[in-house]
Amino acid sequence: MRRGSSLRKKTYKASLLFILIFFSYTLVNKATDLPSFKLNIAKTGLFPMQYVDILAYFVLGIELICILLLICKEKIGLLFSLIMMLVFTSYILLLYILGRYEECGCGGILNSLPFGFYLSINLLIIVVLLVLNLSTHHEK
Repeated sequence: MRRGSSLRKKTYKASLLFILIFFSYTLVNKATDLPSFKLNIAKTGLFPMQYVDILAYFVLGIELICILLLICKEKIGLLFSLIMMLVFTSYILLLYILGRYEECGCGGILNSLPFGFYLSINLLIIVVLLVLNLSTHHEK
């Protein structure tokens, strides 16, 4: 029994580390190529131009808050991250349905991914976050 518990803890920690690395990667890529990130937001046509800068910084702030919460307040961070990913995935689905999706604004290698592959990555992250959230509620 102890062996299974140890494996569960290691899997949990590895999954949490994966989420932290993924969020950090996308945050750093957006922040280091901010003009490109803002352009991707503007190209959607969903937001007035005067709000693109504010929205870009807001998104970066939300991602940073997710990372910090995952490190400092893990349970709250997991819930906050799940909500963020659900909202963001809904947003890109809306863009796709409206025919306004061009590419991911996440930066790095994610920018060149086709929509289906990118959506699959988001859904995988949502599933991982769901499992992590559920496993924190089953503790104790």
